Amino acid sequence: MFTVAIISAAGGSGRSTLAANLASLLAQRGMPPFALEFDPQNLLATLLGSEAPPDDGLLTDFMGNKPFGASALCNSDNVGFLPFGHANKQDAAGFEQQLRSTPGWLRNCLAQIDFADDTILLIDTPRLPSIHACQAVEAADLVLSVLMPDVRSMTLLPAAQATALTDCGRQKPLLHVINALDSTREHHNRLAAELRARLRQDLVPEIVHRDTAIAQALANSVSVIDASPDSLVVHDMNGVVNALLARRAAASGKACQCHA
Repeated sequence: MFTVAIISAAGGSGRSTLAANLASLLAQRGMPPFALEFDPQNLLATLLGSEAPPDDGLLTDFMGNKPFGASALCNSDNVGFLPFGHANKQDAAGFEQQLRSTPGWLRNCLAQIDFADDTILLIDTPRLPSIHACQAVEAADLVLSVLMPDVRSMTLLPAAQATALTDCGRQKPLLHVINALDSTREHHNRLAAELRARLRQDLVPEIVHRDTAIAQALANSVSVIDASPDSLVVHDMNGVVNALLARRAAASGKACQCHA
């Protein structure tokens, strides 16, 4: 299994949308993806075809002393996923206390699930700083930092880097991706160029462009891959998948089986 924690220091960067569509693209390639929502917003399932956020999930499993992963689901695209679930404030606070007192909690729970060796696990997280994101980073083989081509992301970039490299106990490989670029906006292009110059090999070569295909897919409760398979954003996200597979291959010492 290869585990990717998806983080961002800026809100609204598209972490959940990216996680859901990357999982769908992996499934389309015949690989076994698994999307884990470690974000109390509990919205990832709605991006994978659910009509509403599920009540059951890893949080309710924890509160009910059920095995981790008991509430996992699978959608029509053959994407396995585990929602966060819904609970009251008291239960949520108790869960956070568990995470703070047990730094390796998520990593230990994931080790209890018999994933296929070639599974790629994508962990969606809330905006930094967050104990949930820190747990995800600690459990990950690779950290994918989502950046917007705006001043917020430029300003908060050191926070994302610190989370992966120092704040969460274990230094992890870090890869950045620029999301939601509007190429008609001059400042988007300028800031994207600055990020590319600053991050170099630590930035996914393909930039994910802003595309109305995503909004249309969400409105119809389908993945953007199903709704607009030939869209620019699907091409871009395939580039992100290739970058993840290349990093996995490098970590395992095997040749990358990458394709669009």
